[in-house]
Amino acid sequence: MLIPVTAADLPDFTAACAHEHVFGSRMITALRAYGLGNPDVRFFLCRKGREPAAALHLAGGVLTIAADERADPAPIADLIRANEVHEVDTNWPQCTALQAMLGGVTESSYYMVYRGGLVEGTFDNMRPGDPRTVFEVLQRSHEYYRTHFVFAQWFSDWEQRLSRGLSEIYQLEHNGEVVGTGSILSSDDTCAVIGAVAVVPEHRHQGLGSYISRFLVQRIQTMGKTPRLISGYDEVAELYRQIGFAPCGRWGELYLNS
Repeated sequence: MLIPVTAADLPDFTAACAHEHVFGSRMITALRAYGLGNPDVRFFLCRKGREPAAALHLAGGVLTIAADERADPAPIADLIRANEVHEVDTNWPQCTALQAMLGGVTESSYYMVYRGGLVEGTFDNMRPGDPRTVFEVLQRSHEYYRTHFVFAQWFSDWEQRLSRGLSEIYQLEHNGEVVGTGSILSSDDTCAVIGAVAVVPEHRHQGLGSYISRFLVQRIQTMGKTPRLISGYDEVAELYRQIGFAPCGRWGELYLNS
């Protein structure tokens, strides 16, 4: 059974978010940023009997799902059809089940959790990020940001989270120039998620991505939380292994024709 979340459902919704901590953290952060009353940001709960099997968050045509093996993909597929969803972010088994029903193309790599030691030292070149400057670095670094976002659209969601202390953005400065960025995308009571780590092309292969990532790990450790992330590709996962992250499952993205 798939239902819109009400205030009475919040304990079960939170429990379902814990089925997968990266996307679950994203949904808890969105819930804390927007609440239940925003028509553009919607939350759903899938139950198997009385047990919470999946939490879902729909915004901007992107559906995020934290689910366990009990979650039935059929009502989720119906929700996707009814709401012009063009991207689904979830675990790999749920992603492939939805692809079998809906078509589309997929991408996949690892969920990762930090298993290394305490990060020590100072990171003098890291500063709180200026949103417009950070966005420019992301566009210079990744085609996805050049083709999918304009600044106002990108920042409107960030502003909701930053203003409530739910996310953080940083920039890496070198000789007076901003050459990289990294963020804490979301956080819940136990973990915080690293993302949007980028270095401009002319400054790559100098260890700066590792420098940014270790700074973010240290920042999350000061919060008393566990650092987590998703690696964009398996090759990137190997770089994060060297920092101290370990795979803990596979995520999938399903892209549907609009």
